[in-house]
Amino acid sequence: MRAEWRLLVFAGVFLVAYATPILFPQLPRDWKLACWLAQLGCWLLFLAEYVIRFVLAHDKKAFAKANVLDLLVIVLPLLMPVRMLQRRLGFQRRVLAFTATSTLMLGLAASLAVLHAERHAPGATILTFGDATWWAVTTMTTTGYGDTYPVTPDGRLIGSALMLGGVALLGVVTATLASWFGRRFDTGDDTEALLREALKEIGELKEMLRAKG
Repeated sequence: MRAEWRLLVFAGVFLVAYATPILFPQLPRDWKLACWLAQLGCWLLFLAEYVIRFVLAHDKKAFAKANVLDLLVIVLPLLMPVRMLQRRLGFQRRVLAFTATSTLMLGLAASLAVLHAERHAPGATILTFGDATWWAVTTMTTTGYGDTYPVTPDGRLIGSALMLGGVALLGVVTATLASWFGRRFDTGDDTEALLREALKEIGELKEMLRAKG
């Protein structure tokens, strides 16, 4: 547990080191180099943690299947909070927490990445972090107002990945809510038995009324 909290701290360090040069492009070169080294160090730490656990696992195939999210953390360390939530909540809450946290982290990562790719491009419409955040929100929700959009190949690649991620997360939310409502309002055998009994009583009342008539 302590090890996971330490990894969460390093994920925060990675986020700060990644975001700082993008949000403050006028930083001295030494500071930018320090941020890049911090990102590399955190990434290597996550990679080493996964590799060590993989090597020590008795059933490596089962380990790989059960720890897909851990592998994604190596690609995007910002998903570390999602990994921690997944291991500490029940299934229903875990899915909802995964969706909410993934949406936040994916939107934040995409905002920073597209701002880095677009800011200095000719004809760019995404010039500030506010523009990038607005673009990420409209893209993830498939609204697409068209007031901000990527013009570079890298930016469009980021946009494509964000749209696919947004649709996937929306599907997870929809399926989870449908499952929750289905369980919440499931009729079950008890309700069916009560319904049959009520119909029987109605039939008996009808017979009584006919007899009196």
